[in-house]
Amino acid sequence: MHFQFQYRNTPEDYWLFYMENYYRNWTGLVSVIFTLSMAALGISKWNTTNGLGKALLVLLFLLFPLFQPLVVYFKSIRDAQAIRVETQLDFDDKGMEIRVLKHLQRIPWKSFVLDEKGGGAAISRRTMLVVVPDQIHAYLIPNRVFADTAQKDKTYQFIRKMIETHAQGK
Repeated sequence: MHFQFQYRNTPEDYWLFYMENYYRNWTGLVSVIFTLSMAALGISKWNTTNGLGKALLVLLFLLFPLFQPLVVYFKSIRDAQAIRVETQLDFDDKGMEIRVLKHLQRIPWKSFVLDEKGGGAAISRRTMLVVVPDQIHAYLIPNRVFADTAQKDKTYQFIRKMIETHAQGK
């Protein structure tokens, strides 16, 4: 089998990736608890707090639901601008091939490094497919690149099968 995708990640792609990573982690739970705590504190102390205290309560309440996603979006813009050309990813029986302009890199399936849980080298998310050949790099393939959900699922299953068959740690 052979799968080929040519695309360029947008700031929205990076933003979705970062936010999903954030809220799948314990730090997402901390931010939800902090926000709910600030809402409860604001409701209970609103009438007994001066103007500066009210402003501080509002700012702290908005820290995670507004300011943190904005900061992540600005980081996403920077990351998207770093790669100004399209990326081509090819997946075949031998491995993964990445082409950006004249740069070509082939990563054989046996070079994929599994995480400590035995997975993580290919992740199917609601908004994208994430391919992680090592614990440093990740290639985001957004849903808009696939013809349909079936193609995304077929690609994911192929990558997982190749990784399980050939990757290190087996």
